[in-house]
Amino acid sequence: MAEDKIPVVILGAGGYATVVHEILNARLDVRLIGCTDKALGISERSVGEGITLRILGDDDILPQLADQHPGLHAVFALGPDLMDVRMRLIRRLDLEKIPSMTAIHRSAVISPLAKVGEGTVVRGGAIISAGSQIGRYSLINLGASIDHDAHLGANVYVGQGAQISSYVQIGDHVVIEMGASINSRVTIGAGARVTGGAFVNTDVPDHAVVVGVPARVVRYLSPL
Repeated sequence: MAEDKIPVVILGAGGYATVVHEILNARLDVRLIGCTDKALGISERSVGEGITLRILGDDDILPQLADQHPGLHAVFALGPDLMDVRMRLIRRLDLEKIPSMTAIHRSAVISPLAKVGEGTVVRGGAIISAGSQIGRYSLINLGASIDHDAHLGANVYVGQGAQISSYVQIGDHVVIEMGASINSRVTIGAGARVTGGAFVNTDVPDHAVVVGVPARVVRYLSPL
């Protein structure tokens, strides 16, 4: 019955919303109520033939949705260019005491000895090995691999096909772009960004942007 299912709102209405919709739509215990998005005036988003995701309003509607839907959970559908928005929404969810929903694609491979934090999205073909820990509200993309005993902080974005080796330590709010590789035992500081295709074999400072093979620091980002 519908009232027995967990009501879930998707935060964001872009391409990642369709991805999250696909993952959660396969769960029998979830009832998707729609999306929040800044693009008001758009009443719904097409997700394939005959399927739509309603845009319910912007983020300010979350307290109202929580009142209307007891037990409401939220899940992120925001990409790496919106890390500041993700951080703001994490604080908002904590303030409103709205729990997050973890979304794992059925084709992802996750060791029973790994830990995946609440609110994390794991896309198809991703591999998370034994002893690894993924912080809450992270996104592990298509075909990304995380080797044993790697530790990722909160709100970490791991791009398509990225490879994170064993014993790597990654701070909060880090972006690892598509195809990047992090060598074993490297530490990536909080707020850093590893650009696509980079190979990192030395530690990366907080808020640094690294590029190339081997990766080198080219600039620093302002803290969010």
